[in-house]
Amino acid sequence: MKNVNQQAVLAQNQTFLKKAYNSALFPCMLSILSGCINIIADGIIVGQKIGSGGLAAINLCIPIYLILCIMGSFFVSGTAIPASQAIGNNDTETAQRYYGSALTTCLISSGLAAIAGIFLSGPISAILCADESIRPMVYDYTIVTLIGALPKILIYVPFWYLRLDGKNKTVTVMMAVMGIGNILLDLVYLFFLNMGVFGAALASVVSTAAACIVGLVGQHCGKTSFRLALSMPEKKQWKTIVGAGSPAAVNNLMQAVKLLFVNWLLAAYGGSDALAVFSVVNGITAFSETITVGVPQAGSAMLGVSHGERDIKSVRILMKIEFVSGLIFCTVFGAAITAGADIIRTAYGLDIPMFIPMLCLAVSLYPALFNSMLSSFYSVSSRPMLSNMIITLRSSVFIALGILIFCMIGPAPWLFMPFAEIMTIAVWFFVSGILYKRSDKLSRFLLEDTTLEKSGKVINFSVEGDAGDICNASAKITEFCEDNGMNMKQTVRISLAIEELLTIISDKNGKQTPNFDMRVFSYQDMIGIRIKYDGIDFDPLEVKEDDDRYMGVTMLKKLVEETMYKRVLGLNTLLIII
Repeated sequence: MKNVNQQAVLAQNQTFLKKAYNSALFPCMLSILSGCINIIADGIIVGQKIGSGGLAAINLCIPIYLILCIMGSFFVSGTAIPASQAIGNNDTETAQRYYGSALTTCLISSGLAAIAGIFLSGPISAILCADESIRPMVYDYTIVTLIGALPKILIYVPFWYLRLDGKNKTVTVMMAVMGIGNILLDLVYLFFLNMGVFGAALASVVSTAAACIVGLVGQHCGKTSFRLALSMPEKKQWKTIVGAGSPAAVNNLMQAVKLLFVNWLLAAYGGSDALAVFSVVNGITAFSETITVGVPQAGSAMLGVSHGERDIKSVRILMKIEFVSGLIFCTVFGAAITAGADIIRTAYGLDIPMFIPMLCLAVSLYPALFNSMLSSFYSVSSRPMLSNMIITLRSSVFIALGILIFCMIGPAPWLFMPFAEIMTIAVWFFVSGILYKRSDKLSRFLLEDTTLEKSGKVINFSVEGDAGDICNASAKITEFCEDNGMNMKQTVRISLAIEELLTIISDKNGKQTPNFDMRVFSYQDMIGIRIKYDGIDFDPLEVKEDDDRYMGVTMLKKLVEETMYKRVLGLNTLLIII
């Protein structure tokens, strides 16, 4: 047992947050991977079965897919981010209204996309493809994708909101259904039924629909924070949705713009060979987003909740965990694609050297991860303009500038990838420095409000569920309450009750010792204690008042102004307002 005198050295560590983050990391990475498989599998299977014409047709139709992604990501991230912040502020009804708004806006936008598919697929195909020899294939892919827009847009709802419920395993299952289903259906529709590009598009729609059903059923089976109900956003909510959803939408929009611009410029520079190489590079880039997008996305919901709680220290720890995890994955992936450049070339049926393009992509992964982390964080911390700036620079402005520069310099246009990411970091460093100097309340890089931390009226610390750590936590809470003006008698009672509360939670978990993440704060003449803990779903405040085992908990509920329990992100949270 640890000595109680050690309480002074208690500090917040990574154990609790890292465990929570890792539980979301692989489901998020798998979800991005499944989306990439929809593109890569289509590319490889179509390339092998139909040839370069089919491969070119699918590449030309990617902007259509990205437009649907813009719709889904805009409406769903625009509601899920403020919903996570509302949960952090203990406002569950507002979170529910945002969920209902996500469902409603997705249904309406998918209906509009389907109508466009029925009446406008011909003109859209002509705009996307000037080559009349492959335009019929572009038309087939366009009409199937647009008419089948509902699952492609609606799937964003369970993807975002399942994580707020802590149902990360359901996200994994949902995205596995989409990825594996797409491959199997590609093989059936193309090789057995000879349905061509039409079959490839249909495989993507059907597999996404199946995944969407799995996700929505998983969302509403068992315990959930959200009700299946439709609601239009209120007038005042639209501004919040636009601000929170714009980074995700801008990201997808810039990807579409990038594809159109790069296709045009590379066709002028290197003809069909350069376009074929870019098709491969684009496929592998999408695959790399399993890391550069998946790693930050795994922590986005947690960051949103922490931002809503004004818990700056947890935000910093989460960002550090993301960065270290991403560095490891980037190194492994970069080495793999560089060493396997010839294998990648063969898989796509090309005889053009791929080593230099893969090397440039591998080098760009590290700054791309950093930029993605920044844009993701700023989008959940109510700084959408800064997030949109980073996205626009790295996905459009510096891409265009880089291609122009390196196409003129010599035979390595692929250097535009690391160039765009590095230049974006340079601009961010300059802009964030200006914002930091304008306010003495902001942190240097994350630009978070540090007023509470600088006042010294908040402490964060982590403890395990053993008796020694629980005593240390109780002693630290006692010290904080005394320092902030609470009388000795009340302080002792609350401290003992908290000790009993933590002991009950530990006992309830049995041999699986829980980890506690504690935050004690004094704000506007109010002292609050927030206790997060993993383990089983358990609310220690739901006790019978005549049960002697819970005398301390019963006393605590009478001594304090408010107590609240919630289960968010698969974690238990207790809030006690004194």
